[in-house]
Amino acid sequence: MNSGVWEEVGCTKLWNEWCRTADTVHLSPADAFCVFYQLKSDPSVLLCQCSCFVAEDQQYQWLEKVFGSRPRKTTKITVLTCRHVTEYKTSESVGSLPSPFLKALKTQHFRDPVCCSLLEQPNIAHGLPAAVLSYCQVWKIPAVLYLCYTDVMKLDLITVEAFKPVLSCSSLKSLAKNIPQSTDILKKLMTAEGTQSNIYT
Repeated sequence: MNSGVWEEVGCTKLWNEWCRTADTVHLSPADAFCVFYQLKSDPSVLLCQCSCFVAEDQQYQWLEKVFGSRPRKTTKITVLTCRHVTEYKTSESVGSLPSPFLKALKTQHFRDPVCCSLLEQPNIAHGLPAAVLSYCQVWKIPAVLYLCYTDVMKLDLITVEAFKPVLSCSSLKSLAKNIPQSTDILKKLMTAEGTQSNIYT
């Protein structure tokens, strides 16, 4: 987001009991924001970075606000999210799974190939990512959800790198630069994030 090719164009504010503040008027971006960025070279490309929990009774209103002004016929959605590996249902031992790993869910109108295997039953998606996918299915919007199962509670370098295959997909490969030092950059970002969130550091 700091590469100079994206610009912040808006945000959504919301508050619920999961927010980390009781101040419902002056909400900070870290507490209750979904921030929207626009690609400068192609204004039709938007990125939403959601750093807050969207409760079930807020999801429909959130979807209407976000997608209501977008032309549905020309829209294509890619969602990235994480879940803990213990939520993955399989006959194998969870400890034997190569964590982190990617699974995909897509709507009926998403025709592009996905970069990993599809999520098997009886596994399901949860929360806002699932609501986005359901909304897209109803309105016939091509959409794919990439779900990363990881064994850590907070985002780390290995989990972020698990999403790298997604960058080779047809809808995203033109948006990402092939930077040789990307791993070093990610390490610095993860270290800074960890320092801010660790009271013992």
